[in-house]
Amino acid sequence: MKATLKNVAAALALLAMVMVVLVAVDKANGITVAANNTHIKITVVDLNNNPVHNAKVTVSGKSFYTDNNGYSPSIELQDLLNSYDADIKEWGTVTVAVEKDGFVPSVVVNCVAYSGQTRKLTVKMYCIDESELPYVCYVESPPDDYLKTLLNN
Repeated sequence: MKATLKNVAAALALLAMVMVVLVAVDKANGITVAANNTHIKITVVDLNNNPVHNAKVTVSGKSFYTDNNGYSPSIELQDLLNSYDADIKEWGTVTVAVEKDGFVPSVVVNCVAYSGQTRKLTVKMYCIDESELPYVCYVESPPDDYLKTLLNN
């Protein structure tokens, strides 16, 4: 019985060492985190920075609603694509649409989110008035490094 326990203990110790080595190699190689660990959290406010409660936030075809503080839940971004360059995997872009009765709908195009991180975005909404503004569209620029690469080529 003692020999069997020693064998099991030795096997567990060996397995633990292998796991430690694998974790160390993974961190040393800088393996990127899959896009399924990428999130966006949206805050919706009016022009006076007051929270907009119960605003409908739509990202990647899925809709969510803001709480009393104007916060959306943390929204997971799956299959993050890059609208600027499909070869870039470190960051991608999404479109965010926000609607609320009494406000002009807002759309954020090309909102940048980095793989494995949570992007925080604040969307300001305009109250509906007599201007007949059909929507507000914000277009986000790509990261500086990407723009610098384009300028240097």
